[in-house]
Amino acid sequence: MPQFYLPTEILTGRGCFDQLGKVVARYGKRALLVCGANFARRSGLLDRAVELLQDAGVQVTVFDGVRGEAALPMVQVGIELARQEGCRVPVGLGGGSAIDVAKAIAGLMDLPGPLVEYHNGRPPEKPALPWVAVPTTAGTGAEVTRNAVLIDPTEGVKKSIRDDSWFARAALVDPLTTVSMPPQVTASTGSDALAQAIESFTSIAAGPITDALAMRAIALIGAHLERAYRDGQDLEAREAMSMGSLMAGMAMASARLGGIHGIAHPLGSHFDIPHGVVCGLLLPYVMAYNLDYAAEKYAQVAALLGEPTEGLPIRAAAERAVERVRRLMRAIDLPEHLGPFGVRPIHFEQIIAETLPSGSTKHNPRPLGAEDVRAILEQAI
Repeated sequence: MPQFYLPTEILTGRGCFDQLGKVVARYGKRALLVCGANFARRSGLLDRAVELLQDAGVQVTVFDGVRGEAALPMVQVGIELARQEGCRVPVGLGGGSAIDVAKAIAGLMDLPGPLVEYHNGRPPEKPALPWVAVPTTAGTGAEVTRNAVLIDPTEGVKKSIRDDSWFARAALVDPLTTVSMPPQVTASTGSDALAQAIESFTSIAAGPITDALAMRAIALIGAHLERAYRDGQDLEAREAMSMGSLMAGMAMASARLGGIHGIAHPLGSHFDIPHGVVCGLLLPYVMAYNLDYAAEKYAQVAALLGEPTEGLPIRAAAERAVERVRRLMRAIDLPEHLGPFGVRPIHFEQIIAETLPSGSTKHNPRPLGAEDVRAILEQAI
């Protein structure tokens, strides 16, 4: 039975970032500001965030230890700093990694036991602390999801910790915070957003509400991703990408995803491929695999992406969606093959073993078995 649940207050529009202090002050007077070491400082967003929080009477401790993809050791360091400084309101400022680290700090800070136990499936015993998200990329949708995707570097495993209490209390989605993204980050995060929109639209858990969100996200991203990639100062494109990413995140929070993300997680953790890059790379391959099971929805995707489909048989229209996506990934200079990242057939067994248990894999419109994943990898390599 389709369900939709989203308890997060969402502020959108140019300039909504300026409300950060007032929003955070509702939940506490000591904030842990979680961000990366470079972009937030270079862009001036970190200094501005600190200023806004302090002006609202919130004491701020900066944790800028997020580097690369979110990982358990980053969360542990952030928790220790928050405890030391008495911080009770994490604020995630950045891309998906910074937001997921802030989310996990909020969710795990008051829990007993080592973090790895929760990563391995132990349910959180207490609700998360209140936390606030400020995405500075248009891609992951992490500001409106209940899960944090984390790597355990000891085991080399990437998976989610998930709980309904882990939704942010508020998300400030301001396109002006994304204008400093370099083109390659725009391409990567935008590809992730498109993959999330298409996968949530075709997920076996999709419903009327998630379909509406996903369809609008597909249309916005399809029309504006290349524009944002070519000209980062194009505010209309940046705003459309921010809204598309947000709505894709809202859709996937309830509908879940599919085979792209199921395969992407082990590839990302073992071969250090940026998450959005591997999602965009896999997107046309997995769509082609799903054609017989999702033709009607892929025909709608083709139309949403601007392809002429009137009068075409459903299958032919669906095939246009796959080709349109392939052309879009080329237009933003995403790689088309896994081989250059060091992926070889000898690695397939481990990738398959980690793909099959994934909740994303289980929501794919066409069932995915070991040989199916192998066939996709063989085509993509």
